[in-house]
Amino acid sequence: MGSLDRLAHRYGGKQFNVIGISTDDYRNRAQAFLQQSNTTFNNFIDSKLFMENMLGASQIPLTLLVDARGRVLARFYGAKQWDSPEAVEAIGKAFRIKM
Repeated sequence: MGSLDRLAHRYGGKQFNVIGISTDDYRNRAQAFLQQSNTTFNNFIDSKLFMENMLGASQIPLTLLVDARGRVLARFYGAKQWDSPEAVEAIGKAFRIKM
């Protein structure tokens, strides 16, 4: 979450946005985690698992790069350092933007 938050601060709102979706069964636990981790980008709770089922999230964490038309450009499973040079380059390539 920390690297996603740093990524959101560096690039969010300029060329893309970072949005979190929790599929946690317990809303209060998810909210407590977000507060404890000082996450500042927008997060939503999907307690009915609508997004998880729609996107076929068989593993979590799952990070998706989605374009403005709602097309999934890339899918990444597992924890990543999203503010690393390699991740930033992969994001730029997926969206075809200069980072």
